[in-house]
Amino acid sequence: MRGELAVGSRVQVYWEGEDEWFEGVVDVFSPERGYYVKYDDGEEQWEVDAGEHAIRFLGESEEAQEEDQTDNNVVSSRADPDPDYNDGEEEYGDDQNDDVEPADQLEEEEEEVTPTPAPELEDPSVQSTKQQQRPIKPARAFMRSSAAFFRDEDSLREMRQKLRHEKKTLTNQLHTLTMQLTEKEQVSTAIKSELQQLKTSAALANVMRQVPRSAVLTGSPSGSTKGLAKPKTTAQWGERVLDQKLENQSLAEDLLVLKMAVQDKQLLLQRKQKRRDEMSAKLARVPRRHLCTLVDVQAEIARLLEEKRALESQSSRSSSRVEKELVTSSKAGTATKTALQSELASMEITVERYKEELRQWELRIDCEKARMAPLENRLSTLQQELKRYEDSQVLLRSVFLRLGPDLRDGCVALDAALIAFQTLTPLDQPIRSYEDMSIRLNESKILSAGGKNEQRVSFTQFTQAFEWLFKS
Repeated sequence: MRGELAVGSRVQVYWEGEDEWFEGVVDVFSPERGYYVKYDDGEEQWEVDAGEHAIRFLGESEEAQEEDQTDNNVVSSRADPDPDYNDGEEEYGDDQNDDVEPADQLEEEEEEVTPTPAPELEDPSVQSTKQQQRPIKPARAFMRSSAAFFRDEDSLREMRQKLRHEKKTLTNQLHTLTMQLTEKEQVSTAIKSELQQLKTSAALANVMRQVPRSAVLTGSPSGSTKGLAKPKTTAQWGERVLDQKLENQSLAEDLLVLKMAVQDKQLLLQRKQKRRDEMSAKLARVPRRHLCTLVDVQAEIARLLEEKRALESQSSRSSSRVEKELVTSSKAGTATKTALQSELASMEITVERYKEELRQWELRIDCEKARMAPLENRLSTLQQELKRYEDSQVLLRSVFLRLGPDLRDGCVALDAALIAFQTLTPLDQPIRSYEDMSIRLNESKILSAGGKNEQRVSFTQFTQAFEWLFKS
């Protein structure tokens, strides 16, 4: 059971680093990569028959397995006829009797099954074919050269892991390179098709150069179609299609040129419209009284020309008189100039004097401001103190206490309060009479409704009455 027939069958793979046979199931077979084995312990990898590991198919007969083992022994004996191989195995067997007993038994079975034939008795072509089919295991070659290799199992496991990692890396690289190769092939195919199209276009262009342009463009499309005979063969139809394609291509080129010309005209028109709008806006900003027509300008030019001719005719007659007037006016102007210069000098002196006085007054003002600043600060301070003094009602309380309030109710007579109010009248207000203050207090309803001589005033009413009389 080999090749595709082995898919799904159970196998045993001998791992030299572990020195054991591991069982698994063949999942995929590839002629280049071998068998993809899924082991019972969960690990999965590709295995080559008689390559890196030995494989036994559990579904085969014992004779087929013995034939496979015999072929493996023949190839290994021909590939490496090392005389020291048996000595190394004996040393290894002496040192590791307990650990490598299954491997020794397997090698003894392989030696007992088939003897190694002489190399000269076999056909060289057969020998090369078997060597190609069953390559030498690198791990065994290394074990033949060093007997200490079998004594360190940890190093062997590490090497096995490194080789597996390297194998996976190479597999990934191979897959990547395969994908890149596929992409490159696709790009190459696309480039080849594009090149073929370009060659076809070049051939069509050459044919177009050979066909006269006038013959293609003469007459209307409907007239040319009616005048031409209907093609009968495939070649004639191809020529007709080619002519139509060439004609369409030339018309497309002409249409493109016309579109570009139209775009240029549109851009030029837009620039002129923009210029017109700018000139219109500029004209709209000019006042109406300054606007005039071309007829007005021409009439003004004619009038100015007439005045010029009249002046030129009068210039000859009045030249002498003008010269005398100029001399007289020059003399008068000289005198006037001298007088104006003297007056200007005096005015400049006066201006300088006024400027000096102005600077002096500014200095005085600055000095007065400097003197007024502390006084203003003092005034504001005194006003604040006076305000606090008035708010504290210390003066009113002292006057109220001088009036001798009754110890029982703390009130004073209304007459004494009115006399005190006359005494406390502010300087900026006239002195009020006794009756006037009484009337105003009664109107304010600050006092009680009893008789005037019987009324008494508390300190609160005393302060309210003072504020009503002099501050309201």
